Amino acid sequence: MITKKIIERIEGEATLELEWNNDKISYAKIKFANYRAIEKILQERHLLDALMVTPRVCGICSHSHVNASILAIEDCYKNLGIDITLTQKAQHLRELILNAEKIQNHIKWFYFLILPELFKMNQKKFVPSEPFLDKEWFEAQQAIANILKMGSLFSGQWPHGSYVMPGGVTCDPVNSDLINAKNYLMKVKEFCEEYLYGCSMEDFLAIESIQDIVNMDATLEQTVFFLKEKGFNQTGKSYDRFLTLGGYSGDDTPLKVFKTRVARADVKFVEESLDYTFFQEKSTGFTYSKSAMYKKTFFEVGPLARLMASKDALIRDYHRRCADSVVTRIVARVKEIAILIQRSEILLEKIDLKQKSLQIPKNLPKNITSYGVGVVEAARGSLIHKVKVKNGIIKNYDIIPPTVWNLGNGSPIDPSIAQKAIIGISSVEAANFIFKSFDICSVCTTQ
Repeated sequence: MITKKIIERIEGEATLELEWNNDKISYAKIKFANYRAIEKILQERHLLDALMVTPRVCGICSHSHVNASILAIEDCYKNLGIDITLTQKAQHLRELILNAEKIQNHIKWFYFLILPELFKMNQKKFVPSEPFLDKEWFEAQQAIANILKMGSLFSGQWPHGSYVMPGGVTCDPVNSDLINAKNYLMKVKEFCEEYLYGCSMEDFLAIESIQDIVNMDATLEQTVFFLKEKGFNQTGKSYDRFLTLGGYSGDDTPLKVFKTRVARADVKFVEESLDYTFFQEKSTGFTYSKSAMYKKTFFEVGPLARLMASKDALIRDYHRRCADSVVTRIVARVKEIAILIQRSEILLEKIDLKQKSLQIPKNLPKNITSYGVGVVEAARGSLIHKVKVKNGIIKNYDIIPPTVWNLGNGSPIDPSIAQKAIIGISSVEAANFIFKSFDICSVCTTQ
């Protein structure tokens, strides 16, 4: 038997085609049907046009794409022996804008995708009551608006901002911008403390045990309770392998994790597969999404991967009890909101307005022939941009977004991360929720 399930409330469109054996899912085809072709659009354009085009890849993580693009472009120059030096101010501003984008994505995903799914699953009523959550959802919208306003003080707009150039950023903030940014960030922090965590941000970040979450009285605790009641603390498990190629919180060391063992990684071992896609020579494919692997092996990327790599105590405790299940994945994403807010507070204090925002080297050639790779940690995980340029013109552009890591397609013998998490599940409803726990973005994927 085959069941087709259209996945709703995601960025773009996706379909799950589920195969069944003895009332359990034996295999799942993950289909992304809309081809956007940004990689093709970039061919034969000037190298710096990528800074205008790549933010349009996605309306949720546009700043992640433009940051990966500028890093790839700067790498082109570095591979020619041209030194591109960013001031600390420029580095902090790039990271701050990325943090704002991740925070808004995490809040949006939790309140407007995860919680509505929990309401649908519950025949009675999810706790807290729906009238209470009406107010909380409104406040969540306000928090999203505030964090985007903070980022826009420096990026100029959201989404699709083109605020980066080789050598830094184009914004030159003044002291009032920093004051306004701190005020916007404080409002987001207060929302999280009142509704999401039920305690101060500092107290929440100090939590190291799953038991302390259970004893909280806030939306996160109630969500965890319901997830465990539905068995999602033991379902949705994949390979227990994680990858973070763009570094974390100022440390750009690529890392891989096998269960709890952390080791260095290298982007050169990343490879893409066209298996199961429409791009195969013999068209037996069913999706426009490529699949990404590291040394021919599927790895999970995203907030859970980042927190496992950074050895976060709370997430390690969840992992010890629940492995890489749905509940661990969700708590990791909610925990990362607090980490990003705290990191952003630090960055706002560190920014030295006297430093230059942009330092374009005098000997920067226009018509270069080179190759570059840029990697950032987007909200959903490791994002890679690769570019080949000849005489200043793009000859090849390759985008490897997080979704092709988590939601690519493998075989029934060697399934992808999400396929592995779904196989063995006995209900379409549960499979749909597990699928969404990875946070799907088909528009980033079908480039």
